[in-house]
Amino acid sequence: MPEKVLVDAAKVHAAILQLGGEIETAYQGVPVLLIVGVQSGGVNVAHLLKKSLEGRYKGKIILGSVDTTLYRDDLNRISYAKGLLPMEIPTSVEDTAVLLVDDVIFTGRSARAAMDALFCLGRPANIKLCVLVDRGHRELPIQPDFTGIKVETAYDETVLVQWQGLEGVVKLVQMKKGC
Repeated sequence: MPEKVLVDAAKVHAAILQLGGEIETAYQGVPVLLIVGVQSGGVNVAHLLKKSLEGRYKGKIILGSVDTTLYRDDLNRISYAKGLLPMEIPTSVEDTAVLLVDDVIFTGRSARAAMDALFCLGRPANIKLCVLVDRGHRELPIQPDFTGIKVETAYDETVLVQWQGLEGVVKLVQMKKGC
């Protein structure tokens, strides 16, 4: 199946702005918000959300990233060809409000792995999940608190968010697995 663009860059950026507004409202009165992007696509979304919140959010925003590789439930089935990606949490997660950010949510397993990684660092006050794209087909009881775009997919299809440059020009591509 050839690639099919589902959502153009303008709609993705509109979704980022909408998510920023929802997050600003939800975290009113929270003095420190730790935004943690899941490596690798979630890091781009986290950067864009921070940019969207700057100047509007009254509290302090701290940006971090987490690599889920060592916390995955299929660790024995994956290749380490890409190696480990940086996990940068520049502040304590203990009693801190954490916004966990990913580009696409599918089964919920990456979000679970990211939470496991965070819990190894301490006990956050709370964790909320923000995703740019929800494509359904959950295998775990994990749902995002903030969703930018919902797309309908078949289980055997893949949704990719492709970033072009530092400005986050994005397109969503849907294709059958194995292509």
